[in-house]
Amino acid sequence: MRIRFSSVWSLLVAVIAVIIAISGLVYYFFFYTPEPIPDDATFKEEFALVLKDYEGNDVALSQFKRSVLVVYLWASWCPYCAQELRNLAQLKTTYGDEVIILAVNRAEPLPVAKQYTDTLADIVGLTYLLDPEDALYKDIEGYAMPETVFINEKGNVTFHQRGPIELQAVEAKIKEIVGR
Repeated sequence: MRIRFSSVWSLLVAVIAVIIAISGLVYYFFFYTPEPIPDDATFKEEFALVLKDYEGNDVALSQFKRSVLVVYLWASWCPYCAQELRNLAQLKTTYGDEVIILAVNRAEPLPVAKQYTDTLADIVGLTYLLDPEDALYKDIEGYAMPETVFINEKGNVTFHQRGPIELQAVEAKIKEIVGR
């Protein structure tokens, strides 16, 4: 049996590509640390955005300017988002009016977003918004899914979680902001 040179070359290129991909994933998950958010980071530019609710109404983020705010960017294709939306709803029940939780869908059409959230019927208390242009994700320089931004009543970003976040970590950040 003779192996042609082009077959061996193709196999070698494929193996090298797999090794590079695995190396990149290992680096990202174990060694990459994003730049920390500076203490004086604010949500001011993002407050200028106007998004849509499920009924098509404009919702200016500026109306939440003096509130403790958790902004959660999600999409129906995100494997973590269903559980994290449930966690946020549980915390909304715990903290009530002390915290506003905005669940902002990333660039999906209303039917897709609504169908997804309708399957999560047990989730209540969250404000669902649509961002068809993905403007908020771009403004916060998102690069992971989901993204969670914690904002105090002064409009300062106190924490920005890139990627999944555990319920206990969300609760700890909320407690820190509301002073409990």
